[in-house]
Amino acid sequence: MKNKVEKNISILIPSKIIDDNLRHCIKQIRKFYKNIKIILDLDKPSESKIDKNIQIVISGNKTIGFKRNLGLKYVITEFVSFIDSDAYPNSRWLDESLNLFKDKMIALVGGPNLSPKSKNIEKILVARSRRNSIVTLNPKVKSIKTNKHFINFLPSCNMIMRTSIYKKIKGMDSRLYSSEEISLNYKLNKKGFKMIFSPKIFVFHSDRNFKHFARQRFIYGSTGLWYLIRYPCKESFMLFASSFPTLFILFFPITFINNALKLTFLLGILFLILLIFINSVKINFKNNFIKSVKLSLISFFYPGLGLLARIFLKNDTFKKLYTQK
Repeated sequence: MKNKVEKNISILIPSKIIDDNLRHCIKQIRKFYKNIKIILDLDKPSESKIDKNIQIVISGNKTIGFKRNLGLKYVITEFVSFIDSDAYPNSRWLDESLNLFKDKMIALVGGPNLSPKSKNIEKILVARSRRNSIVTLNPKVKSIKTNKHFINFLPSCNMIMRTSIYKKIKGMDSRLYSSEEISLNYKLNKKGFKMIFSPKIFVFHSDRNFKHFARQRFIYGSTGLWYLIRYPCKESFMLFASSFPTLFILFFPITFINNALKLTFLLGILFLILLIFINSVKINFKNNFIKSVKLSLISFFYPGLGLLARIFLKNDTFKKLYTQK
């Protein structure tokens, strides 16, 4: 027999395939909600065994925004929970969400996505980096120490939303391969809907190694200007601003105009070096300072490389970069 949460909430998980991450996510969900409906949006049909309360939707190789919009067509419950396939719960995180939807103007609630414990030093450093504002649009959503409050932005890896409102505002922008929650949050804020952050609604979200973190930063940067033009807000500006260090370096030729510009550029470079050093010290763990510097360089410069690459590379190239393992 379904309990109140299982009757009122469906869980939607977009994924390329049914892999180990997705299996672990489902296993953890079933520890706390045996009968809740789970909708999997996959690229293609799978022969993997699933339980009776799981529905598979086939989308093809599409964006996460497209997959979520498609999956919502199969949601008949009042609320829908979004969670990434490489994330997983470790508690009855959905129970708290139903307590927060008392006001009809509250469209969305969510909470922290925390880094799981790891012995991999690259993932540990990435986890520490994720708590900094140069990497995360809102570092507060990475902490269970943040008090419950109204908020203007929630990441889509851990959110619960009114199904009717999601459909009413036509969901997420499905045209780009990352940062799809910016379009959703923007639409909700523009319509005057409210969002609530609660530290009790937390999940764990797997961290990446340096290679895949660099790929992620590159893809994020490629979308910055696009989102700023179409969805102007604090988060889209910060996404675009992550490309500034790389763009600043490109101004090197102006130093040949006169000494004043040369001095200004040199001071800017020194300031940038100082920021990289401070960030490296901040995220350093167990005397891995060289790796910390490497990660800082990825964090500071790869978004700008992605922005510049958007000018020259076709969208299919970004699709391949986004969907590779």
